[in-house]
Amino acid sequence: MGGIWQVQANFSKGELDPTLAGRVDLAAYYQGVKTATNVRALPQGGLRKRSGLEFLGQALGTGRLENFSFNIEQQYLFVFTNLRLQIYKDGVILDPIDGGTEDFIVTPWTVSQLVDIDFIQSADTVIITHPDIAPQIIQRVTESSWTIGAISLANIPQFNFADGSSPTPTDQIQRMVFSSVNNGDRFRLSLNGILTDDIAYSASDVTTTENNIAQALQDLPITASSGVTVAHISGSTFDVTFGGVSADDFDAMVATPVNTVSTSFAVAITITQAGVSPKEDVWSVARGWPITCSFHESRLWFGGSRSRPSTLWGSRINLPFDFKAGRARDDEAIEATLLTDQVNAIEGLVSNRALQIFTSGAEFYIPESPVTPANISVKPQTNLGSKRVRPVVLEGTTLYIQRTGRALYQFQFINEFQANESRSVSVLSPHLILDPTQMAVSRGSSETDANYVYLVSDNGDLTVLNSNVAEGVQAFTRFTTTGEIVSASVVDDILHVLVKRTVQAVDVHYVERETLGTNTDSSVKTTVGGSNTLTGLDHLEGETVKVKADGAVQSDEVVSSGQITIGRTAQVIEAGLDYAPVIETQPLNLTLPDGPNAAQKKRIVRCATHVFESNGVLVNGERIADKTLGLNQFAPPEPFTGFRRIFLHGWSLEATVTVTQDEPMDMTILALDLEIKV
Repeated sequence: MGGIWQVQANFSKGELDPTLAGRVDLAAYYQGVKTATNVRALPQGGLRKRSGLEFLGQALGTGRLENFSFNIEQQYLFVFTNLRLQIYKDGVILDPIDGGTEDFIVTPWTVSQLVDIDFIQSADTVIITHPDIAPQIIQRVTESSWTIGAISLANIPQFNFADGSSPTPTDQIQRMVFSSVNNGDRFRLSLNGILTDDIAYSASDVTTTENNIAQALQDLPITASSGVTVAHISGSTFDVTFGGVSADDFDAMVATPVNTVSTSFAVAITITQAGVSPKEDVWSVARGWPITCSFHESRLWFGGSRSRPSTLWGSRINLPFDFKAGRARDDEAIEATLLTDQVNAIEGLVSNRALQIFTSGAEFYIPESPVTPANISVKPQTNLGSKRVRPVVLEGTTLYIQRTGRALYQFQFINEFQANESRSVSVLSPHLILDPTQMAVSRGSSETDANYVYLVSDNGDLTVLNSNVAEGVQAFTRFTTTGEIVSASVVDDILHVLVKRTVQAVDVHYVERETLGTNTDSSVKTTVGGSNTLTGLDHLEGETVKVKADGAVQSDEVVSSGQITIGRTAQVIEAGLDYAPVIETQPLNLTLPDGPNAAQKKRIVRCATHVFESNGVLVNGERIADKTLGLNQFAPPEPFTGFRRIFLHGWSLEATVTVTQDEPMDMTILALDLEIKV
């Protein structure tokens, strides 16, 4: 039996896990591939070779990239290295940026700490948190002047850690001396700016007066549940003691008459014994600093610290650096601790449709909107746990790395159940989720309508997810290069990477960006205007590079003295490191009248490859015809769109097809039509 045709019309499931090689019962089996390297999955179903990486500059070492968007026109790439920050705009490093002569500003984070920073921004301000460093603020003053410093936080929340490092409490005593006071007079006391309810003075029963004063002060939010006592000294003199858990170094109280018999009513209050509180700032060098941060509903939120890993703090409304709780009115600060049966350390905060909290053991959210001190409730949802990688928002859902580092999950509100669920996005490709250290997202660009999520893997590869839920596209591919990708960020919808390469036996770190129309990595592409020499290649000294002149492939060259010379003149020359796209299909299976033939030998007689604007495509090592020579032999080949058939040889059990290139040209594969003999 022969002449059977099987069509793979789309690649919308991307590269599939090797353990799915036997799952011929799945529809995804026929929409995925065995290998998808250095290609992007298109929302329309095809696979396109990724663009090359343009060399921007050498970093000061390994580190981390982040995006800062001042506005639509002014977007910056932050390059963090050991105790340093450099900034790029439009692919060019800003020099200087310290308001003086340096192309860097000094930062407090070591290279080992950069993996754990959290990074958010608002307008011209960037806020960065790390559990061992006080929260920092980076601000753009001008293009050549940027500043960094610790945030001046007001009214830091207090907490009694009750351990050997806690302050030893000392009672504070304040003496109240009433004058022109009468039975039934009513007044209020202000303690550190917070007013009590009305207090009634009893001239006939000092015990009642003592109790009234003590109860009013004990009800304030800045005192604890006990510890305030009042003692009558003599006449109209009373001593107020703030002791035990209510001990503190309060300011002297201020009395305000409410309804008094005499207009001369007054209360003189002095501190007769200084106090020391057992409470201390919840954030400090000793106790650690906020781990995560986010903006949500006009508040700055901090999540977790080294000493209080499960606590959430929200600032006052429109006062992001003020955490004054006051009387817990709607616009005042918020504090909430996750009360669960285990310690769930907060690993990430995301402002999506609600404030979402990702912890080491479970996922939570706050359903109320607006969130206030009175209505806040943190509700548990799922219990998968999150890795310390900042989640990203895409298509209205939140993507996060599960705590094992081996799965990517989607956190989404399901209206039917009025709750969030976590659904595995990587269930078909778990082999590509390799303990990611960073995630970045691109939500379309001027060149494509596709959404891409980039995961920096611990092995130096970049895992790429193309997601379009509405069209059923959820495809993983992987990017590789000569070296290791250590960080990635998306600036102005363009992928930027920090790459560790080895040049002349020395490890170097380069800042590079994906550039449309480029087909080499760490590349330089320059309009040389009728020259045969390309300079600016010092970063690839001694390396063998691929070369294109006016779009036509030339022979390889070795960089010497930072340049190459080719055998012809050209207007535009591109040179850089080679990389190859690889697409290998799943082992072939046909469902015949007598059953599937996955375990039977078969032969692919012909492969009809549907390409789009491609050149130099190899199918199982055989080059498909796609070049039309013009009158000018130096002219680049015209990109071909359509079907090209090629005969293949050999019988095998798996019968796969591998599509690749050995020249730096464009390639897009839309479909594969296979003629099979069984």
